Amino acid sequence: MILSKFFTLKPVSAAPDYDVFKALLLEYAAHDLDDSKNSTIWQDLTQLPQRYGAPTGGALLAHRGDALAGCGAFAATSHAGTAEIKRVYVRSGFRRQGLARALTLALVAQAKEWGYHTAAISTWPHNVQALALYQQLGFAPIAPFKNHTHAQLVFLGLPLGPAVPSTNLISALPPDDHP
Repeated sequence: MILSKFFTLKPVSAAPDYDVFKALLLEYAAHDLDDSKNSTIWQDLTQLPQRYGAPTGGALLAHRGDALAGCGAFAATSHAGTAEIKRVYVRSGFRRQGLARALTLALVAQAKEWGYHTAAISTWPHNVQALALYQQLGFAPIAPFKNHTHAQLVFLGLPLGPAVPSTNLISALPPDDHP
């Protein structure tokens, strides 16, 4: 379990957690996902828990107290050593409180701990808030790491360096961060 000032991030590992994660992904697809009809989220949902499970992926659920606030995940790509940070979703009542940042940092730290040397993200050019966050975290433009039907996606990467196992992911979270 990972704690930030306002949120608790819990790894998804058991079947009930995957049920909650799946429900959040369906909520995300219904409300916030661009071009949800053509999204790979539907394929991902049929491949739970394998898609985001150990040993090549991971997922987190975020809570504030007893309230479910959001989720995020990472998975292997076809490029050796590159993990894609995916499905970072913050429910509307919890936005602008630093949760997307906390989720992204925790997922990056976990990917590094698991031996990935690059964290990669793709998003739409009009998703300016997410792009600003990722750039603040050090992500920079990279060559596409996957084939996608929409050529206008923005591909960003963050070098992770050699994997160094960490027992304290809390230190990766910025104190009192309120984007």
